[in-house]
Amino acid sequence: MLLYGKPVAELHTQKLKSDIGTYFSDGKHYVAILFFGTNSSSAVYVRNKQAFAQKIGLPAFIFGQEHKEQNLGIFEDLSEDIVRRYENTDQVFCLIDRLNLDERCVGIMIQMPLPDFLKHERDRLVSAVNEKKDIDGLGGGLVGKSFADFISFTPATPKAVMSLLDYYELGNLKGRRVAIIGQSIVVGKPLALECLKRGAIVQCFDISNTEQEIQEGCQQAEYIFSGTGVIHLVNENYVNKEKNQILVDIGYGHLNGKAAGDIDFESVEEKVKYITPVPGGVGPLTIVSLFENVISLRKNYGKI
Repeated sequence: MLLYGKPVAELHTQKLKSDIGTYFSDGKHYVAILFFGTNSSSAVYVRNKQAFAQKIGLPAFIFGQEHKEQNLGIFEDLSEDIVRRYENTDQVFCLIDRLNLDERCVGIMIQMPLPDFLKHERDRLVSAVNEKKDIDGLGGGLVGKSFADFISFTPATPKAVMSLLDYYELGNLKGRRVAIIGQSIVVGKPLALECLKRGAIVQCFDISNTEQEIQEGCQQAEYIFSGTGVIHLVNENYVNKEKNQILVDIGYGHLNGKAAGDIDFESVEEKVKYITPVPGGVGPLTIVSLFENVISLRKNYGKI
């Protein structure tokens, strides 16, 4: 059975519109998208984020793209920061400081990958974002507090995965064996924590593991999550013969001009119980989940 994300995304978007209307009805708040690179795929992604924000009624502005015109409306005072060409770390950290202090800004997201002049400052950069505005959760503090049950917060991609599973009544992970391939700070690590919170028995894999180790671990798992970006990494050698496994593809790339994920869909589709397609699986939910975190942080912390 295919697990499609679109109906889940539509349901969550309706709820999100209502929440935005409840918490930000005065139209005086915005989200900041920091994009300093030149990656074409990232450029498309940030535009999609901005378009979605407009759809739900919460303005989002892209900082770092001086050649792109944006309708600022009552936020005209942001113009100088938006059009500035950011060429050194001091400029970027000063921008983050200003956004942290701006009470109108209710969310800050930093688009990856970073340009060369910022790559070595990645950890310091994401940690500089005010925790109350870190809707990506990249700073780490929110994820740690959530795991300790101090607050309720899940980074966007793991949230999207769990929303998808819950919709199809597959989200009860207590006592279930889970294999997670890829240990990025954006996907693998926070997803592992979320699975542990739900009572799963989690085994994580990354480039330090041999192919045989990963295959054997996946064959023993009931759930396989893969988010490495390595196209068709997971094939028929990763699944067992019971045809009872649930595969969730969190990778995305292109093969022969077509969208493709971590999982070799054709080789495993008939050998598993549930699988997410690429495109159309987790993808439609990621941006929705990102903006749901604006509401999550408002509920956790109140007005900023």
